[in-house]
Amino acid sequence: MFHRFVCPLFFFLLLPFALHAEAFVLKEEACETKLAELIDGAADYIDVSVYAINNKRLIKALIDAHHRGVKVRVLTDKLQAAGGSSRIWDLIAAGIPLRVHSHKRIMHTKVAIYDGVSVSSGSLNWTEPAVRKNEEVCDIFVNDPGYAQQHQKLFNQRWEANSQEKSDEWVREKTKERENKRQKVK
Repeated sequence: MFHRFVCPLFFFLLLPFALHAEAFVLKEEACETKLAELIDGAADYIDVSVYAINNKRLIKALIDAHHRGVKVRVLTDKLQAAGGSSRIWDLIAAGIPLRVHSHKRIMHTKVAIYDGVSVSSGSLNWTEPAVRKNEEVCDIFVNDPGYAQQHQKLFNQRWEANSQEKSDEWVREKTKERENKRQKVK
């Protein structure tokens, strides 16, 4: 009887020491490197809510994570996603669930949640210019489940508020527009 209560209590008391939370404030290239490391290190899931996405390194890392069985979801702004430099088509082709923000407001967040314990946020769009040309910053919180849970709740609300049907309709419409442009070029 003693072990039945003491052992769980012992492990419960040690739990805060098992996860050593860390925080980083990084600039441009260092941020890109840390984001790629977080993506590469994810084992269960990655939820990304980002205004603009075309960074080849980060897109490749997301696709690689998806191929190794990590659940990846991406929510992005519809105006940015429709732009000529957007690389959402690579994510869609890889089978990564993607939703476009379908509300009147611009979806301007730059947040990712990794395995429910780590978060990246800040001003850095996941784009080549943001990393190579802009003055940017990103905040990385590692092993902080409480902070991650707050962001997860908001991500889930926004994911559900932007229906798969509207996103699929948008993708079909933009795919048709892209095909029409290609036909005109030929």
